[in-house]
This record gives sequence, structure tokens and C-alpha cells, in this order.
Amino acid sequence: PKVSEKKKIAEKIKERENQQKKKQEEIKKRLEESEEPKELTPEELLAGKLRLQKLQEEADLEVAKEIFGVNNTFGIDAMNPSSKDDFTEFGRVLKEKITQYEKSLYYAGFLETLVRDICISLEVDDLKKITNSLTVLCSEKQKQEKQNKAKKKKKGVVPGGGLKATMKDDLADYGGYDGGYVQDFEDFM
Repeated sequence: PKVSEKKKIAEKIKERENQQKKKQEEIKKRLEESEEPKELTPEELLAGKLRLQKLQEEADLEVAKEIFGVNNTFGIDAMNPSSKDDFTEFGRVLKEKITQYEKSLYYAGFLETLVRDICISLEVDDLKKITNSLTVLCSEKQKQEKQNKAKKKKKGVVPGGGLKATMKDDLADYGGYDGGYVQDFEDFM
């Protein structure tokens, strides 16, 4: 494998050098064509040479970057996962990028479309694993919601369905005057 990688790199280097030579020849031709119709002053000649030198340096820099695998991309674009750990890190970065939009109205529809489009190329067995994982997640969420609703209902509610109150409490709410009525009523039985 290493021999073929070296050949590939060598071929890439040769291709880049050939492209660079072609670009340089085109630049020289343009400069020569522009020089022929009129005579240039020494300042214009110097400016042309500096322009040519700058283009040469930029082309050399690009070739060097490609040879050494240096690129100007960062973040998700720079990632090229190959191992399990690489894919774990890639997933974490993607999750951070995507979940920053979870408050949007269109987020759920976006995720549905995204997951469907991503999963189209998967084998049936892999798709079943993903489906089962999402089903378990959905079940857990439903259980959690039921527990939260049950906790909210239990606060301040008596099992009979109403608020527990006594007659004394009711009369106390209306100015605290009972006028002996409560005592008469309690002695009824």
C-alpha cells in the first residue's frame, strides 16, 4: 500500500508541476503580447516582472500545500474520518453544528429529510438498527412525558377529583362568621 501511495503522490506532483509550467507559459505569453505593441518604461517592466514573480510564488505555494496535504479548510470541511474515533468526533461536530438550529420551526422537517436522504444508501440491516434506536428513543421520550404529566396532576389534587375542604373552612372564607350554625349542623347526627 505504501508504494502505491508514493506513486500517487509522485504522479500528483508531476501533474501539478506540469500545470504550473503551463500557467507560467501562459503568463509569459500574455506579458510578451502586451509588450509588443508598445514600448514599456523601466517602471512598467519592473512592475511586470514583479507581477510575474508574485504569480510564480503563489503557484509554488499552492503546489507545496497540496504536496504536504495542507489545506485552508477548517472544522467539518477539514475532517476526513476513517477510524471509529474519527467518526465519533465527526458526529460530535456535526451534532453541534446542526443542533444550534433546533429552535427553528423547520428543524423537525429538516431532520426528517436529512436522515431519510442519508439513509437511502444503507443496507437493510443497518437501516433496521437505526430504526430500532430511534424507536427506543421515542419510547423513552414518551415515558418521560407521561411521568412529567403525572407529577403536574398530583400537585394540590385529592384522589376524589376535587379540593378537600371543611365547612368551617368554607365559612371562614366568608368573613369568619359562623353564628353557631356550624355547631348546630354538627350536632344534627
